Amino acid sequence: MATGIPAENALSPIGIDASQPDRSNTSDSINIGEMIHSRQLVTYFQPIVSIARKNICGFEGLIRGIDEENNVVISPSTLFQAADYQGLQVELDRACRETVIRTFATQCEKSDILLFLNINSSILDRVVGSNYLANMVKYYGINPNTIVIEINESKVKENQLLKDFVDRYRSYGFLIALDDVGCGFSNLDRIPLIRPDIVKTDMSLVRNICTDFYVQEVFRCLVNLSLKIGALVVAEGTETEQEAIQTLELGANLLQGYCISRPQRMNRQLYVSAEERIQVVADRFRCSERHTMVWSKKRFTKFSAIASELMGRLAQKSVNDFDGELLKTVNSNDEIECAYILNEMGIQSSSTIFSSPISGIKNNLLFSPAKIGADHSLKTYYRYLSDAKTHQYLTEPYASLATGNLCITYTDTFYDKQNSRFILCIDFKASTNHQTDR
Repeated sequence: MATGIPAENALSPIGIDASQPDRSNTSDSINIGEMIHSRQLVTYFQPIVSIARKNICGFEGLIRGIDEENNVVISPSTLFQAADYQGLQVELDRACRETVIRTFATQCEKSDILLFLNINSSILDRVVGSNYLANMVKYYGINPNTIVIEINESKVKENQLLKDFVDRYRSYGFLIALDDVGCGFSNLDRIPLIRPDIVKTDMSLVRNICTDFYVQEVFRCLVNLSLKIGALVVAEGTETEQEAIQTLELGANLLQGYCISRPQRMNRQLYVSAEERIQVVADRFRCSERHTMVWSKKRFTKFSAIASELMGRLAQKSVNDFDGELLKTVNSNDEIECAYILNEMGIQSSSTIFSSPISGIKNNLLFSPAKIGADHSLKTYYRYLSDAKTHQYLTEPYASLATGNLCITYTDTFYDKQNSRFILCIDFKASTNHQTDR
């Protein structure tokens, strides 16, 4: 292999791990020119893993500086601040890229491991058509099919430049990943433009994913969108086992974060420790899945029992007596937000009954309780019972049109004393974290 480094334009596959502590001096005191010239740079790798397959799928290359005189590690943010201060951004960019790719080529033990490379998306206008990255990968004997180019699309101003770059490198065999999806300025319209192979969710989503129902649903939506367009999802920044399990339950395909491994030098211990952590997370996830299934079954059984007891009474009544029976059940169960009854055509036959005193209703133009005569025939739970010819249905959590609160609707069919068919609908309060209910 030749020892020279091919000429290049400014294209940066440099991961910046903001969580890595900066143990350097201030950026203006670093001799960044000397560091570049003498290659005082080192690559740290962080595993990206599949829990389902129990293997390491790839590594993201993260650059560090080495201050040999003071024997300290310099964070990438400090390196680039110094380069900016001293006007050596392009030179540092080139040195870092060469360091990451060369280290991967010479130290990675397996041929089927992916290398995730960040690029500086803000300078795409200076590199489209240069083929520099393709040439360097070829120079170091790496198969382009094993390289994942991570793009932070929010930094790209022109869609056509982005599309040209992606199309060119995909034609060479490179994989394309969208990075930091779900972060403040991500433009979802660029997903069909780029057609990514991998979507990496922003770590800000993971931080609150165990406790915030709304964050969970945003993450779930990103997963569903990604899978429908044929992209795998990497949950980046999973620091704890709880975060890892929650993202897996919401559909993430791959994990990257401290729960598996901190970024470190490439060595055999990196593989061993990551594989051990994969097994631990896999065992915990399997246990959590069993608990979830048991909890879901218990919840459905509980809802069904409440409905069955109520329908037993309703079967002995006529339509005019429905409201009173609903009120008895609603008042005796704190988990119920409201209840109402539809006829077999989906038309509301009772009032919408809340507990006394009524609380939690927003009562605005968007949300208000439906009244007798309201048409529910387009509601999912009605159509499911009508079209699927079943008599029970339990929805996923959704915003109730009656109150604006999150609820789960349980529906069941019964016949009154005149043998007319009706549908009982009970809105149960949706728990924002089922872990606390188990």
